[in-house]
Amino acid sequence: MKYEKISPTDNYPYKIFSFHSKSSDRLIPPHWHESLELLFCFSGELEVIFAGQTYHLKAQEFIIINSNHVHSTRSPVLGECLVIQFPLEYLQRITEEQYLKQFLFKAIPDQQYSEALACLLFIYQNFSSADLVNHLYVKAKIYELLAILCESNTFSSANIYEIKSFKYLEKMKVVNQYIQDHHTQNLMIEEVAKIFNYNPSYFSRFYKKFMGITFTEYLNSIRLDAAYKEMRDTDKTILEIGLNNGFATNKTFYNVFRNKFGMSPQKFRQQFLKKSN
Repeated sequence: MKYEKISPTDNYPYKIFSFHSKSSDRLIPPHWHESLELLFCFSGELEVIFAGQTYHLKAQEFIIINSNHVHSTRSPVLGECLVIQFPLEYLQRITEEQYLKQFLFKAIPDQQYSEALACLLFIYQNFSSADLVNHLYVKAKIYELLAILCESNTFSSANIYEIKSFKYLEKMKVVNQYIQDHHTQNLMIEEVAKIFNYNPSYFSRFYKKFMGITFTEYLNSIRLDAAYKEMRDTDKTILEIGLNNGFATNKTFYNVFRNKFGMSPQKFRQQFLKKSN
């Protein structure tokens, strides 16, 4: 997992783009950024994992991921998605400093969903236009969308914002980079806690509270992403790939892989080879 810096799209104060999933096994590993991210599944399906939950989006559904939340995505069915990433400074400015400090957005709006969806469809159809008028209409729809979400699809950020302060954010960047750099080793939570001067029990609770996933879940996701790429791009055996990427045994690799992809590593490789031929 890495910290991702978001740069605005030309002509807009936020990053907005669409992508076509090229493979039904497309995987974006855990990452996070200060920007709020809205994912609109225009067609196909999108699996989004964050805050300890897995959301399965179908066509014409969307989800909101608040600032600084670890998340990952997978495309189990080929399709197209619209992505809007709102910089934290932008959101705080237009919400009069209330976003994050006083409220967060619900992941799946439970009110005025159809109105919000209408805004997203307009944005999807017009954001890439080179015409100034369309740029202005898209910006207007963005404001309308945010107004709809602020009106009745928020919850209090009390007791949440404190642990996501800048101090902890910077600390976790360093911790997660260390995990990423050493994921092929027999990495234990006690070792990482000691390196960063934490009591192991406290570090375990703090990590889960801050990241939304456990230390082991994050470590396995990094190992799994690396193994996934080797299975796709090399001729190494399943056993070699698992051991090379930090999984203690073939059984452990099998269980983690199956839990993530719903199939064994062997079956995945067979299916991928069929698609490639």
